[in-house]
Order: sequence, then C-alpha cells, then structure tokens
Amino acid sequence: MLISIGKKLTFLAMPKTASTSIEMVLFPYCDIAFINNPRVKHIRYRRYKRFITPYIDQSGFGPLETTCLFREPIDWLFSWYRYRSRNKIRAKAQCTANMSFDEFVTRYMAEDANVCDIGRTSHFVAGHDGKPAVDHIYRYENLPAYVKFLETRFGEKFNLEHLNQSPIREFSLSAPLKSQLEDFLAPEYEIYETSRQS
Repeated sequence: MLISIGKKLTFLAMPKTASTSIEMVLFPYCDIAFINNPRVKHIRYRRYKRFITPYIDQSGFGPLETTCLFREPIDWLFSWYRYRSRNKIRAKAQCTANMSFDEFVTRYMAEDANVCDIGRTSHFVAGHDGKPAVDHIYRYENLPAYVKFLETRFGEKFNLEHLNQSPIREFSLSAPLKSQLEDFLAPEYEIYETSRQS
C-alpha cells in the first residue's frame, strides 16, 4: 500500500495484480509506504479505513481517494496456482507443483486452510457493509488504462516493468468445475463487470 498525501490518493495493493511493478514506479512520489512484508503490503480496504485513515484524518491530510486493480476472478486464482508452484516453496503445504488446477479450485471452494488463505478479491475492496468501497477500481487486464489514470493523477510518465512473475503453467479446468467456480465467484464477477476499463 502506498499513500500520496499531495495527490490525495491511496494505492491498495491487491495481490496478483502487478502490485510490485506499480509500487516501483509510484514509491518515489508517495509519502507513506507499506511494502515488502505481505501482511502490511496487501492491506485490504476495511483495515485501511480502520487503522490508517484515522491517522490521516487526524493529521489534517485527508480525505484521500482509494484505488486498486481487480483481476478477472478465475485468472486471479490461476495466478495464485502458478505462483505457489515455484521451487522455493516445494516443501510447504501450500505448494501446488504436484496439484492440478481442478484440485486447487476444489480445495479453494471447500475452504481448505492451505488454499483459501489467499482470501477473496471481493473482500479486499469491501467496506464495512460488505459492498465495494474503493473509489477507483480498474481491470487488471487493461493495465494501460490504469497507468494512464496514475500518470494523469501524478503528472508523470510511468514505465512499468514486469516483476515478480509466476511460473508458466498450462491452464486446464474442467467445464463442470468452471461453471461451479463461476457461481462461487459471483460476488467477484459482479465487481469485475463494473470495474473501469478506460
């Protein structure tokens, strides 16, 4: 998470949405940075409002707008599946190297502790009423539009590098499971369909 007091903007770093690449270009222009450790880097909206905005407001810097990227829900899950197949974590229970995507998805929907700890993107952007509360949600798949939004806001030109890329794996998901997963991810798809593309 990055906060620019001058630009009145908070970037919420949704996991698996080029957050590391965006951090690299925004960091020099921000006043407050929560980076590196995933538990602080990927602070979701509700925790931001509960713990961070009181300080911002009491210091006379607020109000700030919030922004983040939102990835196509199944693609977001597949990115996690790929990321957890890397050699570095092969000895851990979260490793997916010897697991099919079907199995990963089944365990995710069953809330298996070793899989569902990645959370849900709908929860990441939700306010206390459970509804999306982030001011500017852009689709990850249209990253150039989001970069243009940031460039306009910051008055700078940004060249994003592709960082922290996951291992390449072939996408394979059975049709019945895909249909079941789409139903399970209905809250995510509702947000995705209304997120900005330009």
